[in-house]
Amino acid sequence: MEKPQKIMRILRESKEYSQEYVANVLNINQKTYSSIESGKSKLTVERINQLADLYHVKPDYFLSEELPVINYNTGPNSHGGNFKTYNNNSSETDFLKSVYEKMLQEKNQTISNLENQIEKLTTIIQELTKVK
Repeated sequence: MEKPQKIMRILRESKEYSQEYVANVLNINQKTYSSIESGKSKLTVERINQLADLYHVKPDYFLSEELPVINYNTGPNSHGGNFKTYNNNSSETDFLKSVYEKMLQEKNQTISNLENQIEKLTTIIQELTKVK
């Protein structure tokens, strides 16, 4: 699969769109869309323009050598399923590092909360089994 097709798939999945939905937007059938996304059929300029409109990106985004990075975190401190182009400059690396650190902190807090709940439930169970 070439980069434009990978980008098509990443963007479609990031929006949780089905192939059928995107095919309908493009006025083609799902099988044809699947063939384009898999690289079996050519991606035309017209289709690139339609996809750019659908995903609110510039058409040349599909011709980029860089793949989008998707933020699937939907927690209270999240900015939703936004996508951002990945490249190797230091500001991008710093950005990704801060995002991953924030995600890790959120996950660690969730684990800590769950451990506290388990501890409380264990205490309750022990007390209930003593009553019998």
